[in-house]
Amino acid sequence: MDIKKIKEEMILMGQKTYDMLGLVEKGFMEHKLEYLSGAMEAENSINDMERALTTGILQLSKTQDKKELSRLQEMVTELERIGDEGANIVEQIEVKIGEKLLFSEKAIEQYNELYSAMKLSLEMMIIFLKARDAAIRERVIDNGFHVKELVERFRKEHAQRMLSEECNPHAGNIFCDMLDFVGNIARHCSNVVKA
Repeated sequence: MDIKKIKEEMILMGQKTYDMLGLVEKGFMEHKLEYLSGAMEAENSINDMERALTTGILQLSKTQDKKELSRLQEMVTELERIGDEGANIVEQIEVKIGEKLLFSEKAIEQYNELYSAMKLSLEMMIIFLKARDAAIRERVIDNGFHVKELVERFRKEHAQRMLSEECNPHAGNIFCDMLDFVGNIARHCSNVVKA
């Protein structure tokens, strides 16, 4: 495996994370476990890709520039972490479905807004992996800050709903965890383009 092949595989890995998170979104919106099972299969594939790319990078490190390979390894690790965060979201949705917990309309609206913002980071990150465009890089980073602000705002607003007893505390904890995991995905996207 040469550097060109590693970069091509990283693009495929990025696309696989996007596909996985599309299934997570469908599983959440439609309360269907088969979408979540598909997402976990994609996550296993992401893990396999990470292992193969890491092996390829280690083999190249014997003969190639270690600085560039180190950056590529950082990017591969961040892509794998996106899959991990997606798996964390799946686990929370499975609990939500299994225990028949409901989010308020406001919580669903906020989660969907946050998820859409995170997907924008992911889409732009994939474009960056293909073109290495500095302007796209900055947009990914800026959007990551936007996602972080949304997470903080939605957590505060949710705390107010909890104090007003507008939601089930267990469902509320799941909601907060899901906000954090979605925020983490946007952060990993920013880390990919920074590397």
